[in-house]
Amino acid sequence: MKRYIFILLSCLFGMMRAQERLDTLTAVVRDAETGEPVPYASVYVSPSCGTISNVEGEFSLQCLPTDVVRISSIGYAKAVYEASRLPATVQLRPVTTAMRELTVTSADDVLYRLVRKMQREARKHRKASANYFFRLTTQYPGTDELAEAFMSAKSCVQLRDLTFHSGKRGLLKEDALGSPDLKGLGRTNTHVFLRLAPVLVNFDNWLFIFVPADFVLERRAKLYYDVSCVGYTDDDGLEIRKIHLERKKGIASPPILEGTLYVDYRNCRLLRFDGRLRGLYLRIYDNARRRESIDTLGYTMHVDYRHDHGFTEIANMSGTLLKDKVMLRFLLFGLGDRPMSFARAKRVGDNMLSAIDEVGYDSLLWTTSDIVKRTRVEERVAFGDSAFIRGERSAYNVPPSLQERDANAFLRDAMQKLKAGTMKLHRGLPARK
Repeated sequence: MKRYIFILLSCLFGMMRAQERLDTLTAVVRDAETGEPVPYASVYVSPSCGTISNVEGEFSLQCLPTDVVRISSIGYAKAVYEASRLPATVQLRPVTTAMRELTVTSADDVLYRLVRKMQREARKHRKASANYFFRLTTQYPGTDELAEAFMSAKSCVQLRDLTFHSGKRGLLKEDALGSPDLKGLGRTNTHVFLRLAPVLVNFDNWLFIFVPADFVLERRAKLYYDVSCVGYTDDDGLEIRKIHLERKKGIASPPILEGTLYVDYRNCRLLRFDGRLRGLYLRIYDNARRRESIDTLGYTMHVDYRHDHGFTEIANMSGTLLKDKVMLRFLLFGLGDRPMSFARAKRVGDNMLSAIDEVGYDSLLWTTSDIVKRTRVEERVAFGDSAFIRGERSAYNVPPSLQERDANAFLRDAMQKLKAGTMKLHRGLPARK
């Protein structure tokens, strides 16, 4: 009953806003110097009205013509417009010219204080949770696939206990692939990448990788990383430390997370992390042929943090996995303090997509929330869009080779006979017998 009261109130609020002539704003955010899109930029109007730009820098948002729209991204000067005057292209000016070199010793001190503080917050706020909008795009020969869902998770420092509440999937596939029952990846545990962070409080699937916090507390970061540090002051007067950690050349190690941390120096708060995972191996077991194959994967990630609840919390997150002709990209958008009411819940175990299928699609829920703008390819794939034009498919959706056709035929047969769960993350290259 409470849920339907909430939905009714949300609809009434939406009708009142509509009577005030809501405008739909659509724009693209670009770097003022290079002209390149700025992905995942924050677009803020109020605690209940906001979004982020997609991977192509595009965003769409409904607001009043008199609302003030603030567009920002770490490393850029903010742009502020009245909604009625928002340009089609928003140009953000980089602040790199104001950066100054700092000593590596100061970077060590900042990182040490930061990690200690985040660990204390994780213990104190271990039950804190937040609501998110989730999108997964999967592209490989012959197939473009899209999954979208609303989910919740424990959100302090690192995402944990992922739970889906409503979702749906769309698939666009070449007829040559055959059986329509084989939907893309079918079963996947790639949601484990949502649990990866530069500071881990629950190692879960990531027990056998190195993250920056592993060495910072022991003052050994410089043994595995080349560390550099620059500082600048942003438009709000925050003194930012931009600390870059890159794995030393010639260092043999398990998979290691490197990247750039943006830190609010005076308040000792992590604002953003841009990272990539080096040395990640994927072991695939072929039970039918009693063989195994091992391949490396490329993985990059981006995380924005919020602190308005008094602790470090995941605000938005994105990640991309690349391997030859295969790409998986996910996006997580924090719904902030919007009141949400969920009728269903499915905690994710080994299979993310089955959890989305199980909770089903709640159309009432989706009409009451802002969603991140889809890219052109995602819009065409979304939920079996019949308007999809073959000539506009993604670069990954190409006709499969003869070898790939044979492999797909084998997979269709194997998936009917074998249990799933054959993909595991592995620490380094295993010794062969």
